Amino acid sequence: MQPPREKQPSSLRALVKRAYRSTWFVIGLRVFAVGVALVTLGWIGRSASADPIPIAPAPSAPAPPAPPAPPSNAIDAGAPVAVTSLPAATAPHASSARATSAEPVFLNQASVDDLRRLPGVGPKRAEAILDLRRRLGRFQRVEDLLRVKGIGRKTVIKWRPLVRLDAPPAADAGAP
Repeated sequence: MQPPREKQPSSLRALVKRAYRSTWFVIGLRVFAVGVALVTLGWIGRSASADPIPIAPAPSAPAPPAPPAPPSNAIDAGAPVAVTSLPAATAPHASSARATSAEPVFLNQASVDDLRRLPGVGPKRAEAILDLRRRLGRFQRVEDLLRVKGIGRKTVIKWRPLVRLDAPPAADAGAP
């Protein structure tokens, strides 16, 4: 009778054992993990940009106060009553509305309120734009806004239809 033979490891098992001992296995495992992480982050970024967070509308201007009511003893039953019109609802003036290509912001004459009509401009960024205008004297090009911290090329491209350097000259009323 022959002694029982020991089982030889299968070729796959031997291959896995050798792979674990190899330094390339650790490197390959790390590369694989980084690849999975990048694919996951890409998927998260794509799904996040597809459903943007809605922005609440800007609060509207408060309604003008109502005129005071006349005292009850001031009206005489026999006297004629003067009918006065109630104050008309005031339309928002141009500085409170969003800038459009029809009503642009004129950079070399704009105030803080005018600059805030641009998308993404708050009081601090408006002040930074005015500080730059004071340093330069006046803006020569719309691209001068790139020198303000926080304003990049994409912002300037977005604002280009909404801004002008100077207001057009006023037409003379007496000219033919």
